[in-house]
Amino acid sequence: MGCFIPAAIAVVLSGVMATRSVAAEAAIQIIPQPRSIQPAAGSFVLTPTTAILVISPELASVGRYLADLLAPATGIKLDVRQAGGSEAPSIVLQLDQALADLGREGYALECTPEAVTIRAANPAGVFYGVQTLRQLFPIRIESRQQVEGIAWTVPCVSIKDQPRFQWRGYLLDPARHFRTKEEIMHLIDLLAMQKLNVMQLHLTDDQGWRIEIKKHPELTATGARLADCSGKKGEHWFYRQEDIRELVAYAANRQVTLVPEIEMPGHSGAATASYPALACGGTPSSALCVSQERTFEFARDVLDEVLALFPSPLVHIGADEVTPARWRACPQCKPQMDKLAQTALPAEVTPFRLPANPMAGVPFQEDVARLQGEFVRRIDQYLTSKGRRMVGWDEILEGGLRTDSRAVVMAWRGAAAVSGAAGRKLDVVVTLHPDLYLDNATRLEQTYAFEPVPSDLPAGQEARVIGVQGNMWGEATPTIQRVEEQTFPRLCAIAETGWSARNNRNFQGFTTRLASFCRRLDLLGVRQTSREPSPK
Repeated sequence: MGCFIPAAIAVVLSGVMATRSVAAEAAIQIIPQPRSIQPAAGSFVLTPTTAILVISPELASVGRYLADLLAPATGIKLDVRQAGGSEAPSIVLQLDQALADLGREGYALECTPEAVTIRAANPAGVFYGVQTLRQLFPIRIESRQQVEGIAWTVPCVSIKDQPRFQWRGYLLDPARHFRTKEEIMHLIDLLAMQKLNVMQLHLTDDQGWRIEIKKHPELTATGARLADCSGKKGEHWFYRQEDIRELVAYAANRQVTLVPEIEMPGHSGAATASYPALACGGTPSSALCVSQERTFEFARDVLDEVLALFPSPLVHIGADEVTPARWRACPQCKPQMDKLAQTALPAEVTPFRLPANPMAGVPFQEDVARLQGEFVRRIDQYLTSKGRRMVGWDEILEGGLRTDSRAVVMAWRGAAAVSGAAGRKLDVVVTLHPDLYLDNATRLEQTYAFEPVPSDLPAGQEARVIGVQGNMWGEATPTIQRVEEQTFPRLCAIAETGWSARNNRNFQGFTTRLASFCRRLDLLGVRQTSREPSPK
């Protein structure tokens, strides 16, 4: 079903780029909104004689991707070949360092009746130009079977485009309800379509451990067989290491980085169910016993295998929502907490206490923050020694990070977390609850209106906000169909927030373009939140 578009929203934008004709305006419906669009007269027509010309050899895989994308609906398998110049009719893919000012992911697209040319300084930019070209074709280009009677035309246009943020993410939670490898690949394709470039995989939690760790086989032998949030159990609800490698390669070919999240020290029930000695008192619980050295050794073992599978420069460790009761009753953790209470933090450690947020997270506990801070700083240093950067939920601010930390803070409990991290010269990914939590029933307009950079953030700190992310938590989504319904169309709004210039965003214009985009999703079989039938 198609996504809900408020009936009160006008179908045609008025007053935007008055030089465009109505026909040109209607033909150019792109999400996320490009920075600059200059329509021109005429159109390019795709025919069986059209070739995809790869001027730069590094773009061969992008050319093959485009040919595979266009083939099902058109019935045309375009020839992909290298060439030293343009040939008509053709789609030209080219690296051009003259466009370096557009950054790693920016591109220029030029369509004339003779050719479509996509240029960028980096293959990522060319790939995103291909995604824009995809949306310039008629909507039925998304059909997975041949469509007869359609002229496959692209309106003549000149587009220059680049993203606002470098991290444009989506969190998927297979720990609470398992998602198959094929389901993840499908979602990766949908991220790429919207120029989203990060998928955070929440691989471990109390309900399940979903990644094979060869040194600790009980994590999948036991931890992957626990009851999920629907009370069901499965024999093979985890990803083998070869599955992870396949997913990583599939995502990389679509300019999506898979960022693994291995929760520690909280949300670790699957780990302690597999190895009870890792828990306080040897009894499985949601928290690891961080006062024993074996816990750090276990974390190091797990991270070593994770790092070997995921080339991502960033690794997420969670570090959120540790409840105090278990640590306070532990014969090892309690004395350590008492000791820390009498010990000043090192001068190079700077904690930040967030204001209370009754809607999100566990209230601040000084003793918990101090003990967790010791553990998190060790993990941070270990990942740094391996050439990686730690990512953690904003609780990592409360325990304190070293002033030389390169950690990335994922702010979820309010704008104060964004300001607190940026003020400590830490990079921030903004994913505030509830606006960017896709498992909530937040209105589309509220999600679209969300601005990641707090209005009171000092100008010199704005660059510390490196991205925005929508989180699709899995507690209440037993099926991939439900995941899609919760994800779309609000993820489209987040994609536009992450890519489009702040002054280039307009909800009325967005909903106009979204109607077209949702029809494309329909053809791809994507379920969407809907209150009225899909446009025909």
